[in-house]
Amino acid sequence: MDNNIHSHEQWLRKHAASIRAQEQEDPVPLDLKLQHTFCVLEQARRIVASEGFGQPLARCCHLAALYHDVARFTQYLRYRTFRDSLSRNHGLMGVGILKREQRLVAESPQVRKAVQTAVALHNRFALPPLPSLMQTTTLVIRDADKLDILRVMDEHLNGPGPYCPTIVLSQPDDPTKAGAEVLKAALEGRPAAYTDLCSVNDFRVLLGTWLYDMHFAASRSSFVENGHARRLLEALPDDGPHARARDVLLARLEHVTHTQEVCHA
Repeated sequence: MDNNIHSHEQWLRKHAASIRAQEQEDPVPLDLKLQHTFCVLEQARRIVASEGFGQPLARCCHLAALYHDVARFTQYLRYRTFRDSLSRNHGLMGVGILKREQRLVAESPQVRKAVQTAVALHNRFALPPLPSLMQTTTLVIRDADKLDILRVMDEHLNGPGPYCPTIVLSQPDDPTKAGAEVLKAALEGRPAAYTDLCSVNDFRVLLGTWLYDMHFAASRSSFVENGHARRLLEALPDDGPHARARDVLLARLEHVTHTQEVCHA
């Protein structure tokens, strides 16, 4: 068993291209999802290499990263949204696509099951108890996914031009609107939930709380070193309903950064 998944990568690109060809209105979200897919794969590879994972775990992580959002293309084409609550659970949809297309039939049963489990559960707010191989695979994908979502959100929310509403799940850009549970999660040191979002600024706070949900040293390092979370949080107003959460999360980022600098000294 090796880490060459080139044939899988080729299939994914063709799958995405076939759906993009059917999109008559706005293909940009589909292009972003394809870019996101391969960025998540790269993040997963970094985590796997940093943690020194051997086989079959490394292969499970690479395949699960590649296929974690395989259903997003069909989801957008059918429902015009990436919000699972307004369409279908894209994790479970993804497993159905992998089975229908027989993408994992050449893999060992343990790899196949771990990959399918990670695809099915990567978007869950919390995980159920899982066997070790499945659990580690799923945690790697969840970390890698979050790290690249930070990049996407930083580039769009802090970019020079208007962003696509789909990227922020069509949340209103109203600085007076704040989800009480999102702010509470930030102050209590736990990840916030998508279901509690009320605004774009809530989204910024939610992204910052992902620092509390990184499972590997390499993930935590990337979170603080790439600067995406810091820029997203610093763009929040100095006053208003999100100010306290902003300050708490920025202080936590600074603490983690300082701790890592001490460890590396």
